[in-house]
Amino acid sequence: MKKVSILIALIAFCAIPFTTSAQTCSTVLKSKNGTVYSANPATIITTATSNQAVVKISKTGGRAETQVNIYVNNVMQPNPIEFDNGNYTRTKTRTLNNVSGKQIKVQIVNQSVANTFKYSAKIEGKSSNITTSGDKSTGRLMGQTNKTIYTKASCTGKARIIVRRTNGKARGNIRVWQKNGSSWSLMNNHTYTFEKNQDKKIFVVNSNKKLKVELRNVSVGNTLSYVMNALAAN
Repeated sequence: MKKVSILIALIAFCAIPFTTSAQTCSTVLKSKNGTVYSANPATIITTATSNQAVVKISKTGGRAETQVNIYVNNVMQPNPIEFDNGNYTRTKTRTLNNVSGKQIKVQIVNQSVANTFKYSAKIEGKSSNITTSGDKSTGRLMGQTNKTIYTKASCTGKARIIVRRTNGKARGNIRVWQKNGSSWSLMNNHTYTFEKNQDKKIFVVNSNKKLKVELRNVSVGNTLSYVMNALAAN
């Protein structure tokens, strides 16, 4: 009976679904600074990468009465952000929920004829991607040419670097630098050869600093088509 009980417990344990969620870091999805005049609203558009996003508008100067309209998939949200007329500075925010994969549009409308509204605007969210572009990089390298991507500091202290071959027979080299102050230091323990028969190279860099990752086609006559990406790692 004891063996039967253990077997049943093992079967039940194996039946439990296991899921892993990607690590995410806080990030600025879009930012913009400027001055809004009455005839020309300022518009900021991005796509949310997580369920929650925060719209942050800072009034940095000007006197105009201003209304900030927020749209999710072109549907205007209730309770727009409002700034009364007057000479002052202030920051106001709105939190948006259940917006993953949806378009967020922010429109800053100056409602004064004679005055201006100076602003600094950000749309913040979370993303597993830590490249400075916010997305993977794709392309094709001719012989003896390079592609370099840059990352933000990973909030987990670890970055997963992914290099995939999508076409071509060229041999490649992969090198990683870490930013220390204003200079870049080559990480000798993260220098790899990307062989002709390899279709991917994935590795984790233990660092909480900004990185740059270089892929070089060391061949003369062959090409190397690639996808490069960097994600926050466990």
